[in-house]
Amino acid sequence: MVILDVLIIGGGPHALTLASLLSNPDPNSDPGHDLPLSTSCSDPPRPQPNLKKRNAATVSPGVTLEEQIAKSTISERVICPPLSLRVVDSYGEWTTLWESQFTALNIPHLRSHTLVHSDPLNKKALQEFVLKSDRSAELHSLPDQVYILDENAFFNDMRLGKKERKRLNITSTLKKSLSFSLPGSKLSVDFFKDQVERYNLDKVLVKGTVENITPICENKETMEDNAQETENEAMTVTERKRVKYFQVQFQEGNILRAHQVIMATGPTRAQMANIPSWVKSIGESYPEERLQHTVHLMHHLATARQQLKDHQRQKETFPSEELCVVCEAGQRVMVVGGGLTSAHVVSLALQQGASHVTWVMRKYLQLKQFDVGDVETLVGRYSHVEHGIKMDGQAYLRQFYNERSLHRRLAMIRQARKGGAVTPEAYIHLQPFILNGQVDVKTYCQVSEASWCYRSQAWSLSLSTGNHWTGDMIWLATGCKLDVKQDPLLSEVMKEFPIQVIDGWPCISESLQWAEECPLYLMGQYTALQVGPHAVNLAGGQAASMRIAKDIARRQQRDNGDASEPSGEKSKTEEYIQQMQGLLWL
Repeated sequence: MVILDVLIIGGGPHALTLASLLSNPDPNSDPGHDLPLSTSCSDPPRPQPNLKKRNAATVSPGVTLEEQIAKSTISERVICPPLSLRVVDSYGEWTTLWESQFTALNIPHLRSHTLVHSDPLNKKALQEFVLKSDRSAELHSLPDQVYILDENAFFNDMRLGKKERKRLNITSTLKKSLSFSLPGSKLSVDFFKDQVERYNLDKVLVKGTVENITPICENKETMEDNAQETENEAMTVTERKRVKYFQVQFQEGNILRAHQVIMATGPTRAQMANIPSWVKSIGESYPEERLQHTVHLMHHLATARQQLKDHQRQKETFPSEELCVVCEAGQRVMVVGGGLTSAHVVSLALQQGASHVTWVMRKYLQLKQFDVGDVETLVGRYSHVEHGIKMDGQAYLRQFYNERSLHRRLAMIRQARKGGAVTPEAYIHLQPFILNGQVDVKTYCQVSEASWCYRSQAWSLSLSTGNHWTGDMIWLATGCKLDVKQDPLLSEVMKEFPIQVIDGWPCISESLQWAEECPLYLMGQYTALQVGPHAVNLAGGQAASMRIAKDIARRQQRDNGDASEPSGEKSKTEEYIQQMQGLLWL
């Protein structure tokens, strides 16, 4: 029976970051072999990065590859023994869902700057890719003014302009900076593909949809408690379990086994869509295409692309207008939600000829350059008043990682993210339509009741403000609900190794391991209580990859009989801050 060392579930940027780190072997290891793209092959070989291409692409004349990596590493390098590694993804291609999201929502560029990306060994890999391919025209500068709607926030760096309370003026020098730019969507996707090729990662990817993860435990050991037996109470017996390996079942019927499993599926799985209660209360049957959640947009496009490829009907270009219809010309559309996705859907509806768009959100329209609060992103350039104490970004991270109470950490996460927000450039694009009345923004408003009329083929909605709306199409941009207890992939693990859950957030270890003796690791939003408010973002993927790779290396050393700990290690807090240096601008 073949048992993999590591199985990563998910093929997005977080999985790509970790796979790049784990597949970078010890220089003294034997060369690997190609990995057959099947979930039923024999002993899986060990992948290696394409060193020739790395030398050609990133190494300066007279500088060795090792010296280059040592200078540009995102954090201290984690050296793992060679591992048998697989990555399983529903679409069978790296970052397909991300690419589909960009296309489906017509997203022009990322929110993360060029120092935050998916290559864990070279901090400047994206910048080097831009220069090597002469694609600097695809970098987007931040707007001249960035508005932050936070009464407790102010800017403290004179290099960024005048010291103002709510506005940040970007100087011309920084606007031209390669580090202070946002990469275009097509540029980012091509960078991902280039990284896959450089690290030879297509060889470890297999196509499949995971149905369940079952921990296969070794014989339980029993230990008698020291508590003395009483007349009415038997001696307490403590059961100890240890996962021997995980059995991962696919919808297609295949089974893979692995000693360590990493879940990097992201928060965009269709079954995790956050559906408001008023939708569930609709009594009438209605056409499904008339009320949809935005999470289905990217999945629909990704599935359609895969089907076209499977039937060889499409080559490289995929016209989004044929696959992602948000509305028909002349229709009245409602978009529910206040985040950036909602702004993209409003924009798409206008492009596709909507006669009128009603934009409904629970709170005010929040303008914010980054979805994580700027106290996390503009580290060192932004101050924040936290409990009456002036605090900059590094101090904030230090406070978060030193905080032992996970309940307080959750409160800090919610304070930093502050719900959905729209970028200034997205708002500027929509502002003319808002001013001329084609887009009606309803703030502090929610849908109270909805009904579908077959006779008029239209929706009839009652709003909490007392207004009434009739229209043709409703799009829910309400995000995905995080609740580890409701995640079907984790049900068997939760049953065997129950852990504390706070309002849907799992209380996992600092190494992002599910529980002691249960080497299932999490990435993305599930890790927020340990990684921080940025866990779901690319910066969080960088940090999570370092923690997981380091823990896997230690497990390998322990299993090989080496129980020694590396000397001279930083404190955990300083190490975690260092792992977030992608957020430390310039």
